[in-house]
Amino acid sequence: MTEDEGSFPHPPDSGSDDSKESSSLQRSEQKKESGKISNRFLSRRYLRTTLWAGGLALFVKIFIFEAYGVPSSSMENTLLVGDCFFVDKFSYGATTPRTIPLTHIRIPHRQILPALRSPSRNDVIVFESTSTNATEEDARPMYYVKRCIALPGDTVEIAGKQVFINRVPRREVASCVFSAFTLPRGNREEGIFPKGFPYNRDWWGPRVVPYQGMKIKLTLENIDEWRSFIEREGHSIRFTLDGRIEISGVQGSVYTVERDYYFVLGDNRDNSQDSRYRGYIAHGDIIGRAMFLYWSWDNRIRFTRPFALLSSIRWDRIGMAVR
Repeated sequence: MTEDEGSFPHPPDSGSDDSKESSSLQRSEQKKESGKISNRFLSRRYLRTTLWAGGLALFVKIFIFEAYGVPSSSMENTLLVGDCFFVDKFSYGATTPRTIPLTHIRIPHRQILPALRSPSRNDVIVFESTSTNATEEDARPMYYVKRCIALPGDTVEIAGKQVFINRVPRREVASCVFSAFTLPRGNREEGIFPKGFPYNRDWWGPRVVPYQGMKIKLTLENIDEWRSFIEREGHSIRFTLDGRIEISGVQGSVYTVERDYYFVLGDNRDNSQDSRYRGYIAHGDIIGRAMFLYWSWDNRIRFTRPFALLSSIRWDRIGMAVR
């Protein structure tokens, strides 16, 4: 075999190697670009899913259900300190948000969906309230959970701890708690509603729960009794120099109630800031009805004692309906 016939190997083809290297780099770049596109796609999908889930959760919280906790013993033994429960906000009529979502900044609200039912006697309800006796400085709304005792137009009286609705003795729920001591009748208790009346927590009324359209005859003698109530309905009230009454700048001695109201009590009857102290609860201030417990432990135990806190979990109460 001669040299011309190729007995010696050909020199390496440099053009072919460059082509392979270029192809390899191109595939690597394509993989990187493909990875970037895939990551962007996944990021968008996760973001979209997160926004949908967050929006759905916010919708449910605002209009349907919301979680609340029990900070005090005013509803023992129905609700204990540390109980956490869901509130049905839909049945009484869904409203627009009362605060800017995720903040405590209050905004005007109104009902946007019709109610499936109205609050009934014995419903355990959550509501916001400012004390009827509160000054302007401390008139911040707070959230309370109490039992609805009387409806608009009902006559309420408490006589020696016994509650009467329209002169009929009320049958209390089994979980209601009373102390053996009864305050004397006529011994006015500090902070009791309304101002100027010789009531206390054990002797109160009789009084009619205000209802929409109810006519209140205003006089010099009862003006202090109804002043804060009328102001909470959004009107000013004053006496003129000639002894007449002006309501929002219009002379008149008869005031027409604009909303329906309810009378509420705590089941721990001797340790509860309820309608005996805070006044009547307007329908529009009711958040909803307590439904069932989703968690329960003694939240008075600090997190610095984790084992004691965990041992306080009340497993038998989780899932329990609030009645």
